[in-house]
Amino acid sequence: MVYAPVREKMLGKYEYKYAVMMQCRFDGTLGFPGGIVDFGETPEASVTREFVEEVGVAVGDVVFEEKDHIVTHVSDHTHFCLHFFAREVDLDTFVAMERKALLSKDWGQEVMGIVRCPLYTLPNGLGLPAFLKHDFIGNSRDQLLIGIERRGLLSPAELKEAVRMSAHANSLVTVDDTNI
Repeated sequence: MVYAPVREKMLGKYEYKYAVMMQCRFDGTLGFPGGIVDFGETPEASVTREFVEEVGVAVGDVVFEEKDHIVTHVSDHTHFCLHFFAREVDLDTFVAMERKALLSKDWGQEVMGIVRCPLYTLPNGLGLPAFLKHDFIGNSRDQLLIGIERRGLLSPAELKEAVRMSAHANSLVTVDDTNI
């Protein structure tokens, strides 16, 4: 997970707080750049390589380190060991990465789009609660929530409320009643 602090407000009114990068995958689900750790490769080197391939950054633009490790999940079903990392970058770097993604090796193959996760809840209940209703690959939704929590991108109360509201996101008002 790559994220960047955002200082301006959406529509001059609502705090973005952070931009969090996710991707729309070839199978229609949301997830994070990543893949198989190659033989002899460290998890940090693997996620860095996958960012080069899937996001189009140059080698060395974003380097994941051991301190960026958030959590490891082991799947009894697939027998995969899933390492999850989170790295903060500045907003200019983040925006440059979004633009480079269109030129990445995997664009249009594995990666169908880059998406910013909304880290806000609008008065009508949309934003993060609605985003959490999307289809995520594997445990990407859990990884997102754990990453947000461990990096302090939202307060525990904000995160808990967004998760609670996501259970009702299908019944939320979808018209623009935010009085903008």
